[in-house]
Amino acid sequence: MAQDTDRTAARRVIIHCGVQKTASTAFHHFVQKNRDALSAQLDIQTPVKGSLMRNLGRSAALYSLGDEPEASFTGLIDQMREALEQGSKPALLSHENLPGAMLGRDGVVTLYPKLEDILGLLDAHLAPFKTHYVFHTRDMAGWKNSVYNQAVRSDSYAETRETFLQQTADCGTWADLEARVAAQVGADRVTFLKVEDEPERDRPGQRLLRLCGVSEPVLASLNPVSGSRNESLSPGALEFLRRVNGAKLPRAERRKVAKLILDSEALFQSDEVPG
Repeated sequence: MAQDTDRTAARRVIIHCGVQKTASTAFHHFVQKNRDALSAQLDIQTPVKGSLMRNLGRSAALYSLGDEPEASFTGLIDQMREALEQGSKPALLSHENLPGAMLGRDGVVTLYPKLEDILGLLDAHLAPFKTHYVFHTRDMAGWKNSVYNQAVRSDSYAETRETFLQQTADCGTWADLEARVAAQVGADRVTFLKVEDEPERDRPGQRLLRLCGVSEPVLASLNPVSGSRNESLSPGALEFLRRVNGAKLPRAERRKVAKLILDSEALFQSDEVPG
């Protein structure tokens, strides 16, 4: 039993916490495409449909909003610990929602107000695994622009861009966020990486993979991904959807209208805001 505990404690677990709108989706496609090449050196868990990782990220966001009981969230963490106990290679757990809900969702106007609680629960329920937390960031102005677009598209945000920027003007900085994480888990257990420093856009997350221990020959062999992932709507379609959000339709009806807009984006290609 002691030997099993020692083996578990020695296994490296890297938790990639996104954040949202920092190319996490592109990274997930990249590592899934290259899973065979990476699998000899790294156990990768990403939010594919039906996966425990997908459920864990969803639960973290809901818990941060007070919409998920702590016991439900920690139950999923316990399941992840049990899954990790079956292997010995370094493991990468990646989901952009692990820090909690992003700006614009259900009244959130600061950077991840429940983050310390989430990290504390991850640490407590993944013990004795050695966890290291990695965050990606990007230029704050560009990031907020993408976050606004995503909030309208996915989170039923109904205010204008100008109102959003006013509401989130004092959201905090990336330096503030890094200091908060370091204070919670220790500076030696956190790494912040800038998306702008990525060497190749079509091979995203190489520095994260290197930090996980992937060798240079394997990194050099990885096939690129093509196309953009989770791009914003056109200005006209986005504005139309924002106004739909303001109508406060029941969720099922709003989802149907949103899908219609997504499927008919060509109808909204004009840069002029619809009247």
